[in-house]
Amino acid sequence: MADAYYIWRLAEAAQQIDLLAGFLATRHAPGPDHLAEPAECAGAGRAAVAAGRLEEALDRIDQLREHAAPWAGHPHHPGEPGAAEHDARVWDYAKDMLRAEHGPGQAPPATTRDLLQRLRLLQRKICALPQADAQARADAHYLVGRGAMAVELGRPGAARRELRRLRALADRYAGTHVT
Repeated sequence: MADAYYIWRLAEAAQQIDLLAGFLATRHAPGPDHLAEPAECAGAGRAAVAAGRLEEALDRIDQLREHAAPWAGHPHHPGEPGAAEHDARVWDYAKDMLRAEHGPGQAPPATTRDLLQRLRLLQRKICALPQADAQARADAHYLVGRGAMAVELGRPGAARRELRRLRALADRYAGTHVT
């Protein structure tokens, strides 16, 4: 079983290949075969991802970026996203790969709903604390995101761990136990 970080990296590669291949497929360049080479490169990259060959997939991404470089100033050029945008783009790919690798988790809907509500309520409370600085708020958003990810994957135990970490963060800034 591959570890979750490796699966995340494969998901990043799959997302980048799809993004760059889609962009390149819409470009018009002289010559009848201008789309053939990027399409072949994307196909090879997708096959590498499917086979779990991360280095080969990353090499194909570099080749696709070279093909996309002449359009760097184009308004639809993919460019490099910020960290949060990048994670949002990759999340669906990673979720599908993690479910395929680890199988779907089994958590009753009432449990998942309760966990999500508790995570988000505590996040709002932390962000409303006057003594909570920007880093505390960022940490709260991050922990809630991790907890929500665990819930989406059907891993309530992991979500509860993130809830405990969120409570510890709240306690650190509130000085008392926040529930």
